[in-house]
Amino acid sequence: MWQWNDKLKLGKSSAFVKRDIRSLPLTEAEFEADFFFEPRFSSKRQERWMGMVIEREFGGVLAMEDVRLPPPTVNVLAFLLSQAMLRPLDAGDRQRPSTIYLRDRPQWQELLPHLQQLEISVVLTDDLPRFDEAVIEWMRETQEQSLPSVDEIKTALRKPFPARKHTRHEAAMTLLEWTDGMLKGAYPRRNAPVPSYDPTTTVSIHLTAEELKAIFTETEIARTKKLRPRLETVVADEPVDLAVNEWSRICFALCKSTANEIQVSKHLLGIAVRITNRLAEALDIDGPAGWLEQQYR
Repeated sequence: MWQWNDKLKLGKSSAFVKRDIRSLPLTEAEFEADFFFEPRFSSKRQERWMGMVIEREFGGVLAMEDVRLPPPTVNVLAFLLSQAMLRPLDAGDRQRPSTIYLRDRPQWQELLPHLQQLEISVVLTDDLPRFDEAVIEWMRETQEQSLPSVDEIKTALRKPFPARKHTRHEAAMTLLEWTDGMLKGAYPRRNAPVPSYDPTTTVSIHLTAEELKAIFTETEIARTKKLRPRLETVVADEPVDLAVNEWSRICFALCKSTANEIQVSKHLLGIAVRITNRLAEALDIDGPAGWLEQQYR
């Protein structure tokens, strides 16, 4: 999930575990890191981006990764840097560098204080000479067609990343993650021993006849022994009173539906977006990503 999330994820299930990195020796090494567009394997439907971390003194490549869901996010950068420190490609020593040079991009801001907590200085600049050299060399070795000039390549490397084209799969995964987090928030945890709501907290949400039909015919809810009979008694456009854990079951079913038709799939995601937004409002918690409502109204 972290690959396409624009908000930095930290911890065991993330791409960047500070505890692992903090255990590495702090050295005088300096890194340069950024991403570049790879036209050879790109198409109108799918762009290919690659990230590299370069050791600044000798120009060695410490990490190189494909961006699975372009364009790059702060989480992809975090993963790339962790690979360079924990599993360097040159089989060199595992280490924390003294300084990391990054292209001055707004996407990276969330990561900067965490690098500083690891005693790693960060320099934001448009000039990454070692990185640029490595990209130019990569293109010369891998591309058979005529290359742009060196100046054109460097200019392209400094351009902002393109806007993200969100996919239905990404929307479903984002909603699943939010629903999972919402459900976990109903249980006591270290930073919230007394949750503001629990799994049995009731939330009222209006469902239209069309939405009820879609839930019955296109999701696994039709096979449930307790939830389906309760929903079958609901009058369309009347409030549906269900517990948090029951709404989460419906959201999971909507996002995991195997509907093949694009319009049906989008409709189910739209229902899930409306339900999750209403849950967030009722429980007084942050809702899912804002782009979901814009794309699945």
